[in-house]
Amino acid sequence: MFFGWFKNRRRRRWLAEREPATWEKWLLANVWHYQHLDSKQQRKMREFVKVCFHEKDWVGGRDFSVTDEMRVTIAGQAALLTLGFGEGFYFDRLHTIIVYPSSYQNEPTSREHLLIPSSSDPVFGGAARSGEAWTGGPIVLSWDRLLAEAQNPRSRTNLVLHEFAHHMDGLDGNADGAPPLTSYEIEKEWFRVISDEYHELRRSSKQGTYTLLDKYGAKNQAEFFAVATECFFTRPHHLHDDSLELFGMLETLFGQDPRTWIPQSANSPS
Repeated sequence: MFFGWFKNRRRRRWLAEREPATWEKWLLANVWHYQHLDSKQQRKMREFVKVCFHEKDWVGGRDFSVTDEMRVTIAGQAALLTLGFGEGFYFDRLHTIIVYPSSYQNEPTSREHLLIPSSSDPVFGGAARSGEAWTGGPIVLSWDRLLAEAQNPRSRTNLVLHEFAHHMDGLDGNADGAPPLTSYEIEKEWFRVISDEYHELRRSSKQGTYTLLDKYGAKNQAEFFAVATECFFTRPHHLHDDSLELFGMLETLFGQDPRTWIPQSANSPS
C-alpha cells in the first residue's frame, strides 16, 4: 500500500510539471498520429509520455545512447493504445525498455521468458530481429525501424504498437492473442471473432491472395492480435471496411475508434 501511495504521489508531481517545449516538437515530427489528435487527446498522450519517460528504465543495447527524443518518440506511440482508457494506464508491469540502434541478434538463453519475437526467422540461433517482448518485460526495440514507421503515415507496420500489444496480451500470463478482457461474454465473443479472422488470414496467406493484415499475423494467434492492433491504429478505415467484427472487438478492447481522429486521407500517397 505504501509503495502504491508513493508511486501515485510521484506521478502526480511529474504530471503537474510542464514538459519541455521540445517534447511536442518531437511528437509532431516523429509520431504522425499526434497532429490528428484533438487537444484533450494530445494532453493525455503527453501525460503518458511524462510518466513513462521518468518511470521506465531505458537501456541502450550494444552501448547505444538512448536520448530524450527516443524516449518521447517511443512513449508517444505506446500512448496510442491507452487513449481510450478512462484512468491513467502506464503499463505498470513493464519496467525496462531496451533500444538498439538497428536489428540485433540474441543468444538462445532464457527461452521460457520470451513472449513473442518480431521476426519471421527462427527465434534463436543468431537470427537478426527488430523487436521482442518478454514475460513481465522488458520490451526490446530497434530505433531505426521504429522511427521510420512512426514518421510515415503510409506504413502498414508499427513496431512499438506491435510489441506493446504483445505485452498487453501477456498480462494474464499467456501470449495467446487474448489480452485480459472485462467480462466472460466479451471474452467468448473475442475468441470466436479472433479465431475466425485468424484462420481466414491463414487461408489467404496459403493461397497467396492479398490481405489487409500483414501475413505475419498468420503465424499464430498472438501474432495475429499484434498485427491486428497495428492495423487498427494505422489503417482504421480500411480495417473497418474489411472486417467489421474484428474492428468492433478491437474498439471494445481499446475503448476508442481511431476513425474519429485519423482522416482517410492520412494513408493516401501525397
